[in-house]
Amino acid sequence: MATRKNSILGIVCLTCSVAAISVLAPPARAQGQGREIAVRGDQFAFSPSHIDVRKDDIVKVTFTAVDMPHSFTIGGYRISKRAAARQTVTFEFRADTSGAFPFFCNLTQDDRCRQMHGELVVR
Repeated sequence: MATRKNSILGIVCLTCSVAAISVLAPPARAQGQGREIAVRGDQFAFSPSHIDVRKDDIVKVTFTAVDMPHSFTIGGYRISKRAAARQTVTFEFRADTSGAFPFFCNLTQDDRCRQMHGELVVR
C-alpha cells in the first residue's frame, strides 16, 4: 500500500513539475514566414525596386533578366546572382538582419547597369 502511495505521489509531483515548467518557460519565438518575390531586370531598372520583408522571413527570389544579362546583388547579405538574357535564377535567404539594404546590378557591360538599384527593407 505504501508503495502504491509513493507511486501516485511521484506521478503527481512529476505532473506538477512539467506543468510549472511549461507555464514558466518563455514562449517559443515564431519562425519567419516564407516570402516569394519575383524581380525583373529590364531596360536598366528593377521591378519592383522596393521589397519589404520581416526579420527572419525565408525570402525566395525569382530574378529574371529580361533584355540582357543582369545581376541581383545585395551587398549586406553577401548575395550576388547573375542571369543571362531571357533567363531566370531562383535563390533563397533568411532575412536575419533588420535594416535597409540596397540592391543593384554589379555588371559592367554597359554603363547604364549602374542605374539599376533598389532597396530591401527588413523590419
